[in-house]
Amino acid sequence: MRKPLRSSLLELLFAVLATATWSEAAVIVSNLSDTVNGTSTIYASGPPQEYAQEFVTGSSSVTLASVVAAVGDASGSFTAQAELVANNGGQPGSSALSTFTFSAISSGIPSDLTFTPNSTVVLSANTDYWFILSATGTTGSYKWDYTDTNSTSLPLYAVSKNSGSSWTTYSSGPELIEVNSVDQVSVPEPSCLLLSGLALVGCGLTMRRR
Repeated sequence: MRKPLRSSLLELLFAVLATATWSEAAVIVSNLSDTVNGTSTIYASGPPQEYAQEFVTGSSSVTLASVVAAVGDASGSFTAQAELVANNGGQPGSSALSTFTFSAISSGIPSDLTFTPNSTVVLSANTDYWFILSATGTTGSYKWDYTDTNSTSLPLYAVSKNSGSSWTTYSSGPELIEVNSVDQVSVPEPSCLLLSGLALVGCGLTMRRR
């Protein structure tokens, strides 16, 4: 027995929705809305040359989508770098899990700047990682805002005066940062919405004709 066209179209719609890829960035940890209590200066040619902020992931393994940091007040001639490293005994590790792509750091007051990883990084659950900002060149510097509001998800920050050869860690005054992941949440991709819309239109036309 042949199925009505309306029934077939509805089945198609449900199949599309069931197999759809649903994705949206989710925040792992953030203190960007906390009060700014000062700025850390990263110098190109003199110490400190690197600042690192530790963060702790949640109860699930997730894929890193981006890091946002409150940076600015750039001056002079320098090249800024950003990288993600694993935790090594309460300090930043030496091997980069990923570097980042980002736009030029503003000469104005620090503002939120997005850093996009250059490689896919799966962050393990309940694990410590470090986001490092540095500068190289003959002159120049830029700044990274920090807050006096402490957080268990942002337990330590670290300063290096010798290009990461050694670190000094501090347990208060975290840098302003947000770490985002790609999670599976209830937001359909545009292509799925298009297919669903076509199916619904088809159902409507069929019902109108009958």
